[in-house]
Amino acid sequence: IGISNRVTNENSKCEMRKEKRLCFIQPCQSNIRQTIKIPNGKTCQPMFQPQKAEKLAFSGCSSTKRYKPTFCGVCLDKRCCIPNKSKMITVQFDCPNEGSFKWKMMWITSCVCQKICSDSGDIFSELKFL
Repeated sequence: IGISNRVTNENSKCEMRKEKRLCFIQPCQSNIRQTIKIPNGKTCQPMFQPQKAEKLAFSGCSSTKRYKPTFCGVCLDKRCCIPNKSKMITVQFDCPNEGSFKWKMMWITSCVCQKICSDSGDIFSELKFL
């Protein structure tokens, strides 16, 4: 799980505000292509879900409920899959010996595969397309 930051003025007073939310686009597995089954005759599987619901982990804490998130998939033809539509949910986490907290989280509802892919480790990758 990561943290997404943005600055927005989408509020009733049209004031600039910083917002943070949790995001979970793809599990951190090196063998993700082996996990995702791409249908015969296809080159991409834009979305997938784990087989069973699990608790989410963040900073040593775990969610009070089990979730079955939708993740963006993979392609065999050099395209990349990214979130296309999402909604916000609130997730409650319990921390051992430290109480609990709630945090908003981006919940993916659909992904799209595209040819223009940026390197997720390159914070300036989007500037190359301007």
